[in-house]
Amino acid sequence: MTARGTIYLNRELRRIKKFNFIYVAAAVVIALFALFCGCKNPDTEIYQPNTVFPQAFNGYLKDRKVYVTSVGQSVEMMQLMRNMDAVGISYAEDSLLAPETPEKGSVVFLVVGCSIKSLIENGLTKESEMERAEEFVLRGRAGKYDIVCWHVGGAARRGETSDSFIQLLFANCSLALFKAEGNTDLKLSDWAMSGGVPYCQIENNMADVLKMLAGDQNV
Repeated sequence: MTARGTIYLNRELRRIKKFNFIYVAAAVVIALFALFCGCKNPDTEIYQPNTVFPQAFNGYLKDRKVYVTSVGQSVEMMQLMRNMDAVGISYAEDSLLAPETPEKGSVVFLVVGCSIKSLIENGLTKESEMERAEEFVLRGRAGKYDIVCWHVGGAARRGETSDSFIQLLFANCSLALFKAEGNTDLKLSDWAMSGGVPYCQIENNMADVLKMLAGDQNV
């Protein structure tokens, strides 16, 4: 190769290297911009659960008999009843309430969550409790009474068995209510939305939600 050809070749190699450097640098800048400038794909952005109490349920309990029971024999039922006592809501309580017992037109509070120990102590199994839950759903759908489902524990009160009850009932009730600390994986709100069920994620005081249900507090 002649000296002139060598010079030309070297010049071309330098031009190619320069072009490649600019191309790579531009690609890096674009990638960093997308990563750090808050660019989001609307299709993959995680939703924020509803924390506003549904206005249609303000005064929902007025002039109606209220029953409280647990599906899964959750010890958290006591927490709900303490708040109901504080608010002054009258209710009939039975942890083993039979689905055929509530009178027509009443409201049934189902506190959902599983305690294997409590199931065993009451002579129940996961299977028998699921059958009971399904019977509540059938009677609720038939219009005998309305079902309000509660999950008042945190993530520690979740688990495979508890979730099987929650998923069924949250998708098949009139209203689903749950605490924020129990919905860290967004499954509780997902299950309610899958059934088109109105819901509210409780961020603060459970008593405030009960007052709205009773019609004693403005939304």
